[in-house]
Amino acid sequence: MKKMVLPALAALLLISACSNGDQTAAGASEAGGVVVTHYTDQTELFAEYRPLVVDRRRRFDAHLSRVSDYRAITAGRLVVELVWPDGKIDTASATVSETPGIFRPLLTATRAGQARLQLRYQGGGAESVHDLGMVTVHPTSEAGAAAAPPHVENPDRIHFPKEAQWKIPFRAEPASDGLIAETIPVTVDVRLAPDAEAVISSPVSGVVRTGASVPATGMTVRAGQQLATVSAQLGGGEDVASMDLGIAEARIALDAARRESARMNTLVEAEAAPQRRLDEARTAERLAAAQLSAAQRRRAALGGGGPGVPLVAPISGRILHSSLVRGASMEAGTELMRIGDPSRLWLVARVPESQASGLGAVQGLDVMVEGQRLALPGLRAVTNTGFVDPATRTAEVIFAYNGTDLRPGQRVRGRLSAGESRRALSVPVAAVVNEGGQDVVYVQVSGEAFERRLVQRGIVSGGRIAVTGDLRGGERVVTVGAAAVRAAATSPDAFGHGHAH
Repeated sequence: MKKMVLPALAALLLISACSNGDQTAAGASEAGGVVVTHYTDQTELFAEYRPLVVDRRRRFDAHLSRVSDYRAITAGRLVVELVWPDGKIDTASATVSETPGIFRPLLTATRAGQARLQLRYQGGGAESVHDLGMVTVHPTSEAGAAAAPPHVENPDRIHFPKEAQWKIPFRAEPASDGLIAETIPVTVDVRLAPDAEAVISSPVSGVVRTGASVPATGMTVRAGQQLATVSAQLGGGEDVASMDLGIAEARIALDAARRESARMNTLVEAEAAPQRRLDEARTAERLAAAQLSAAQRRRAALGGGGPGVPLVAPISGRILHSSLVRGASMEAGTELMRIGDPSRLWLVARVPESQASGLGAVQGLDVMVEGQRLALPGLRAVTNTGFVDPATRTAEVIFAYNGTDLRPGQRVRGRLSAGESRRALSVPVAAVVNEGGQDVVYVQVSGEAFERRLVQRGIVSGGRIAVTGDLRGGERVVTVGAAAVRAAATSPDAFGHGHAH
């Protein structure tokens, strides 16, 4: 099946690459032309031009692609500048030609010598400058032809024209040399930090009493703020008449205690009784007053007229959930509200059991939302439990994060970095292709030239993989469209060596 797909793909790309008419001869750039490929953060430039000669007009066939998606740039203006040491500038500009992605400015140099060559793309309110360094402007056409770089045929090169690249999904990204650590794909549960959450339950069985407003979900509260009260219900064996009788008895006892205290005070003043008897009488009076006050509060709470038992916020934060209803009756221990600070989070990474035993020192966690890495500044490891939950068959690695990019209760995907970091050359995982049992990458050595290189796989770190082999840092490897490059390698005649100019 694969043998049928590649020729069909080559034929399709050939039609795409040659559908613009006005073909340039295959040897145009080989017979005295200069070819250059240059990148900025925004654009890729692939340009061809003949050596510069004083007072001779030279056309730049400049192919411009967006680095973000490798699509042809179809609007804007390209300005070519020769900047001389004395500050004088020879310049020319052009808008996009009839071939989308190709700009053809015509530059005439006004003097011979060394000048800096810059191609400046302007479009969409932004500017991208390709500084090609110092170039020579020759005094005669003969001198320019003599200085033209010789063409050397390289049998290892795969020709894949820009016009074909622009017609398909295509992307190339640089290999990088740096420290990487092995990563493990994990599921991440977002929770509130333990000290950032509190539950308010009913301390007694009773009826909820609130002020003018009822605390509701989303309301901000502060630690120590009273949110409501619970008026206690009658206990077993109690009724209203018994409570009223208790109040009456307490009043009678208080009156008796007051009279006894007054009598003892008179006797002590007459030195007819010791001071100790007066102290005992006053203590009994205070006790009777306290019993009366307690009986009255119990009766007032039952009728809703007293303060009841207060419900106080133990921490500052927001009410995350509330089942509080004014006048509702509930049992002691019923959860009424949950308060928390949703900006103080724990991210619980669940490591599969098969990888938990060999888990080394934790380096960090990348959180992925809709396929994109979420920047979480200040994320820090809290604990590695080292315990495999028998229910989930995973081990928990916990990170603390302060922010609002994630919400408690959310579940996302992540990549856990573990083990010691090591220096290695790495490429995007998608760049490594297995062909006939061999791992290869396709390297974009210039705008339209590619090479197939053998590599060996190493550790995977997030979306990148360490590789060894015939590859250097900074070289760009194909991450999308490798099958099309392979088709160009297996059927070179289908693509030819020219393109629409």
